Amino acid sequence: MSNNRLEKIFAIAVKSLTVMALLTLVFIILFILKESLVVFQETSLVDFLFGQEWRPTSANMRLGLRPIIMATLALSGLALVMALPVSVGAALFLSHVCPIRLRRPLRSFIDLLAGIPSVVYGFIGVVMLLPLLEGIFDMSAGDSLLAGGIILAVMILPFIVSTTAESMEASVKNHVMTSKSMGVSHWYMLRSLVLPSSWTGIIAGAVLGTSRAMGETMAVMMVVGNSPLMPTSLFGRVKPIPSLIALEMGSAPLGSMHYHAIFGAGFVLLILLLIINLIFYFLRKRIEF
Repeated sequence: MSNNRLEKIFAIAVKSLTVMALLTLVFIILFILKESLVVFQETSLVDFLFGQEWRPTSANMRLGLRPIIMATLALSGLALVMALPVSVGAALFLSHVCPIRLRRPLRSFIDLLAGIPSVVYGFIGVVMLLPLLEGIFDMSAGDSLLAGGIILAVMILPFIVSTTAESMEASVKNHVMTSKSMGVSHWYMLRSLVLPSSWTGIIAGAVLGTSRAMGETMAVMMVVGNSPLMPTSLFGRVKPIPSLIALEMGSAPLGSMHYHAIFGAGFVLLILLLIINLIFYFLRKRIEF
């Protein structure tokens, strides 16, 4: 078989797989949307998004997602605030400060953190983190928004570190020779040249970490308390959308309003992820420009 024919077969295979992936994504979105629309026969879109109560099984049904949406955003934002500075510092150290013989083992260890199952993080949170928070803050129970944020920060750390480190390694090649020729110190180069030129990579890492945090289920579900309350305090119990879906889908009768409301919550989560990714995308484009 000639090389030209092999290349054509390969190109067709790649294009076909790409189309299949896109069609699968479109099918998932359309299916979730179809199952979600039924809920608006019972409640309006405004009440569904901004209602204060989630009581899908009571006689006086209430399908308000506002506390759950706010909990999802609060958990992801808290995790990103805690993880991003540590991730940038770790990426800078691994890329330009760490001795070469230690760089590979440390990177392997960070990559290993990304492969640990989320239930293991949740178990460690229940066994170690919750009692620690109870002792430090004199809490009756450690499950809280703060506990979920800490667990998520640890979970998204390796994703942000890997993405940011690659960006820093690529950017430093443009500055090393210039800095040496001008007699600029290594630390000045890192602070004034490498960090500013790595913003696009940092934002890419933040996007990846935020998306990972917003979709995490098991670990968060084990440490946040799972109460559909507004996140007014770091020490309060909350219930994000992934936990809502995981906890209630099994008990919702097929075809019931509760069942369709859970699909509606899932569709809201998809829209939130899309909006956040678009915000980061335009921010990245503005920085690049």
